Amino acid sequence: MDIKSYISSGILELYVLGQLSPEEMREVEVMQEKHIEIKREIYEISLGLEKYGQLTGIKAPESVGTKLFDNLPKRSPMVQSASKDIPGSNSGLRWNLLTSLFALIGILGFTLYYLQLSENKATSQQYESQIRVCDSITNQQEQQFALLNQINDPNNKIIDMTPTAGYAGISVYLHHNTVSKKNFLQLVNLPEITSDQAFQLWSLKDGADPMPLNVFADKNTIIPVDFIDQTATYAITIEPKGGSQSPSLDKLIGTMGVI
Repeated sequence: MDIKSYISSGILELYVLGQLSPEEMREVEVMQEKHIEIKREIYEISLGLEKYGQLTGIKAPESVGTKLFDNLPKRSPMVQSASKDIPGSNSGLRWNLLTSLFALIGILGFTLYYLQLSENKATSQQYESQIRVCDSITNQQEQQFALLNQINDPNNKIIDMTPTAGYAGISVYLHHNTVSKKNFLQLVNLPEITSDQAFQLWSLKDGADPMPLNVFADKNTIIPVDFIDQTATYAITIEPKGGSQSPSLDKLIGTMGVI
């Protein structure tokens, strides 16, 4: 279960207000025993309600009871006679009405607090989501700017890939920088591959076996790749997803000679 979603669902506020069914109450009690963050949230909600009650609580003046009952409709003689026969009936009635009145005021206050709290949480979550989206876009833009700065380095040597016979029309450029010792592949046009395949870059040196390098499935983009000293030629093949230790020469797309 996603704890953050559970907390933001509003069930904990209803739990504190006592508005859940017995089954739901037991569920919340089990959850707060398992997850300290839920117990902490319940404590904060309870504390918030208490503070809200202290700030908005209404202390009735001593005269409020008298004025309240003076304005009530006069009872009929029969009712008055009956009430006289019941000891303490008048004071008990007043107490019950006052209790009900302040209970309604308390419920109204709690309801307003709960609605405000839910609205604040929804606004906060929306704001945080927008921040994450903006941060993601900013990070992507910063990465693109940094990449373009490196691509525009005057020490870069741009090498066009020479495709093999079976892959005519394929276009890839290698941005090769012997000063910064960095390589970038500019992928312009690559062949279609299946979901269980990938492209792989190789370093070819005279008198040595091909060295497996980067595995990628990108298209129409620029990606950083390994720079290997004394490499005579870089090559790209189509390999099983995850790459290979030896190149599939029958699926050699093309080569880029750097020496």
